[in-house]
Amino acid sequence: MQKYFLVMISCMIFLTGALSSETLWSGKWHVFWQQGAFVVQLQQQGNEVNGTYQPNNGILRGMAEGRIFKGVSVNRQHTNHFLFTLSPDGDAFFGNMQSGDWIAGNRVKETGAQKKYSLDTSHPFTTMYAFLKLGNQVRDGDYEALEKAIELISFNKEQQAYFYGKRMMLIRKFFQMLDLCTVHKFDFPSNIEGNRTKVVFHQAGTDNTVEVTFVKEDTGKGWKIKFPAEDEIDTKLKEMLQAYGLTELDPSKNLQLANPRDTMRTFIEQNERWEKGGKTYVISTLNLSAVDPAIWEWQAPLLSHYLLGVIDRVSDFVYQEIPNNPKSRMPYVYFYHPIGSIIIAPYEVKGKIRWQFTPETLENIEALYEAMEDVPPKVKTVVRSENALYFTLKGYAKSISPLLIKKVYDTALWQIILLVLIVLLALFVSYLSKWITFALGKKFYLTKRWSKEMITLRFLRPAQLIIFAFILLYGAHQLGLSDFLFSVIKTFSYLLIIVGVTWILYNLISIMFAALQIHARRTSTDVDEIIISLSGSILRILLITGAVFVVAEVLHIPYKTVLAGLGIGGLAFAIAAKDTIANFFGSAIIISDQPFKTGDRIKIGDDVGVIINVGIRSTKIRTTYDTILTIPNNKITSEMIDNYSAREAMRVDTKFLFALDTPKELLDEIDRKVSEFLHNHPDVDHEKIILTGVNDYTIHGILFELRFFVKADNETMYSDIRHRIVTDIGTMIKENGIELIFINFEGGEEV
Repeated sequence: MQKYFLVMISCMIFLTGALSSETLWSGKWHVFWQQGAFVVQLQQQGNEVNGTYQPNNGILRGMAEGRIFKGVSVNRQHTNHFLFTLSPDGDAFFGNMQSGDWIAGNRVKETGAQKKYSLDTSHPFTTMYAFLKLGNQVRDGDYEALEKAIELISFNKEQQAYFYGKRMMLIRKFFQMLDLCTVHKFDFPSNIEGNRTKVVFHQAGTDNTVEVTFVKEDTGKGWKIKFPAEDEIDTKLKEMLQAYGLTELDPSKNLQLANPRDTMRTFIEQNERWEKGGKTYVISTLNLSAVDPAIWEWQAPLLSHYLLGVIDRVSDFVYQEIPNNPKSRMPYVYFYHPIGSIIIAPYEVKGKIRWQFTPETLENIEALYEAMEDVPPKVKTVVRSENALYFTLKGYAKSISPLLIKKVYDTALWQIILLVLIVLLALFVSYLSKWITFALGKKFYLTKRWSKEMITLRFLRPAQLIIFAFILLYGAHQLGLSDFLFSVIKTFSYLLIIVGVTWILYNLISIMFAALQIHARRTSTDVDEIIISLSGSILRILLITGAVFVVAEVLHIPYKTVLAGLGIGGLAFAIAAKDTIANFFGSAIIISDQPFKTGDRIKIGDDVGVIINVGIRSTKIRTTYDTILTIPNNKITSEMIDNYSAREAMRVDTKFLFALDTPKELLDEIDRKVSEFLHNHPDVDHEKIILTGVNDYTIHGILFELRFFVKADNETMYSDIRHRIVTDIGTMIKENGIELIFINFEGGEEV
């Protein structure tokens, strides 16, 4: 059964591939080559492919073998063989002509709606406007408009004999020549006698003019543009380019916004490419200086939609009506209305003059759009993805009740209602997240080790702030609120997010470094603990400082002001916390010099004890009285430190008082015996016997002193060794018949 199933699947795949390969080349194509572009319609039946292309009434025929199409192109002027190769996705082909020219094609996706081109040739004015509009469409990538544009031109016999490529080149130059002019409706005569008339167009800011002749070849067919001679086009175009300091026209020069026409053209053309990078260019045509930068991301697309909607409703125009004089600084008024006007004016942007829609235009464009919303647009305005939900909600509100559209302080009633619901939803979701977290986290280690209050305070509370802020921000983003209200909400939401993120990161740093401290305490050195403590403190300071700068960015506070504030605040903090800072540097000195470690017995000033902890601010010592003494690190580094634990041996100082009548021979004998005893004793450091023998004669007796070092690591061992050695020496003295003298003290007086 499985075998038959696989066979059926294989047959289906084969049949699908076979059927699709028979129609690989069928469809409409935009074809490009070195001299221009044209539209090709292909039809494939089996391996045979036939097609037609316009303009020039050409035909294509040939054979297809899979993705390879070999054939011949035939038109009135010449025949040319070609070889095309289809791309793997079937949407493009590439190839070469026998003449050596490259050629490329792009499949035209069928939208279901046939594009209509209006060709009104009843008057020279309508003919010229139709030609300019079609030329603008071709320049914008609508190559099907080229065929219609050529229908408006009257060629003489010599021009009709030109190769297609040459004619396309001359038509392009002719359009460029007209595009350098400013066309006015009043340039055309109102009454025309006969079948021929001439109209003169001017190049703004220069003395150059272009004379265009209109002819009516057939009384019933309307007016056409008589195509000028080739040398006339070349000479005139060169003069006009030189007048503007150019040698050729840059197709993308309009993106520089050097005049009102460039700005209008960029705004309209790039709106059609909004999802393909056009958004940036559209926004560049708007002077957003009066709009809070915090809401540009939302407000700019909405303003551009309003502006495009008004332009599409005002009039049907061509770009060539709009001034293009690069030297002029006179603002251009495209549309005037008491509610608001559409004005393009020059502004200095990054050291260059850029023409933009004025702040006043953008300030009133929403009111103007709402006043004209019911006017049928000349071109249907496409709602962008950024604003789709807003216009959908607005439409629903309008259909429910006109009262919902009424505004209270620039905000519609339906927006206020939805904003309140969004706030409630954000609160509900943020609190629900806490319940879900505890429900899902019962089995995790931290939820068992920490109390709910601790988890809430350290992580869930800031997480709730972040969730609330994101929901509020996204919801407000979709409502199309007024500039002021949305700016307040966005700033508030960003501040909540900053606080929440900083809060969580701060606690994570504390937890991480606390764990590292536990590990560091198991090591034999304190350097790890001090470095970890210092690193944690520095990281927290950097986190707080970074949060301050982010807040400054949100509130649009200049960095210089923030730095100055941090400088003044840092100075005040340094004065107020000079001891803390001194302790901080004291810790750094302890790290670098390492004068002691935990467990060492040291003497600092008059205090003696054992080090039990070295921190970033202080060091703790257990004294000989079994108390804990906490000493600031800056005090430690400024005092003399005597590290008892660093010594190799411990010194014993002891004295014996002999009777004054003790003979010298006996003194020499006891000195020799004691010295020999110490040199032979295993617990005495033989290299560090400093003094043995008579040191002085006093009124009380002869002072016999001993100074030597014993091999002891701690006080207990030291005490034991000292006891045994001193008692042994005392016994030795008595055995040699030397009288020991003892002095009694009562009440501080010798008796």
